[in-house]
Amino acid sequence: MKINEIPERLSAIRQFMEENSLDAFIVPSTDAHLSEYPPKHWESRKWISGFTGSAGTAVVTKKKAGVWTDSRYFLQAADELKDTGFELFKMGQPDTPDMTDWIIDQTGKGGTVGIDGLVYAASEAKALKTKLEAKGIRLETSLDPFAAIWLDRPEIPKNKIFTLPDTITGESAKDKIKRINAELKKIDADGILIVTLDAVAWTFNLRGNDVDYNPVAVAYAYVSEKETVLFIDPEKLTDEVAHSYKKHGIKIADYGDVFEYVSHLPENNSVCITGSKINYQLLHTIPSSCKIIDIPSPVD
Repeated sequence: MKINEIPERLSAIRQFMEENSLDAFIVPSTDAHLSEYPPKHWESRKWISGFTGSAGTAVVTKKKAGVWTDSRYFLQAADELKDTGFELFKMGQPDTPDMTDWIIDQTGKGGTVGIDGLVYAASEAKALKTKLEAKGIRLETSLDPFAAIWLDRPEIPKNKIFTLPDTITGESAKDKIKRINAELKKIDADGILIVTLDAVAWTFNLRGNDVDYNPVAVAYAYVSEKETVLFIDPEKLTDEVAHSYKKHGIKIADYGDVFEYVSHLPENNSVCITGSKINYQLLHTIPSSCKIIDIPSPVD
C-alpha cells in the first residue's frame, strides 16, 4: 500500500461525507460478523488509514483524522501512519482523549456522525448513539462510503466450504441444532440469530478459508424448532455438502437474503441475540412486534 495514496483516500471519504452531510465518520476494524480478523472485503480501516494492525478504529472529520489503537501496536502504528494525515491516539495513555469525546468536540452540537451499521456491533452503536444524542449530535447508520470510494474493493469471498465428519466433531450438526433448541426453550425463545463466523462454523460443522489463518466461511444462520436456515452463497457449497445439509433438515438461502428473512419473522416471536455479537443493521431489521432476548449466546 503506497503511503501517498492515503491522503487521496482521505480526500475521497471527505468528499463522500460532504455529499452526505456528515461531520465525522467512524471506521472500525470489524466486518458484518464482528470478526477480529475480517475477510479482505471488509478491511476498510486498513485501506483508509494504511495502519495494518488487527485492532484499532479510524475516525475522519472534516479537518482531522485519527486512529485509536492499543499498546501492542504503538510502534507499528506510528510508523505506518507517518505522513498519511492520520494522527495516532494511544489508548490507555493519560493524555489520550476518549474517542467519542474527541468526536463530540470535533463535530459540535447539531452535527452528524456516520457509521456503517453493517459492521458495527449493536451494543456499541447503541452506546455511541446515546452519548452523541446527549450532546445534540445525530448518528447516521445507513451509509457505507467504501462501496463508493474503494474502487478495486475485493469481493466477499466465494471459496468452497467443506464439512467435518462426526468422527472428528463428536456430534452431528443435527444434534447440535437439537441442543441449541433445547437451550432456547429454557429462555422462552422461538429462535436464535447466529452471526459470528466461529459460531456458524461450530453449529454446522463447516470449515472454510475466507479469512487468512482462520478456518471459517462468511455466513449467517437462524435456528428454531420450526426451521433452521444457513445463509451462505450457494456457490460455496459442493453438491455433496448441499445434499448432506438437506438430509439434516437444514435449509440453504443466499447470504444476502438474511435481512429479508429476518424482517419477516412472525409477529410476537421471541428472538435470541447477543448485542455485542450482532451488527446494528441486522438487529434493527428484526420487526418491532418481536421480543428480543439479549443474552450471552447459548451457542457459545
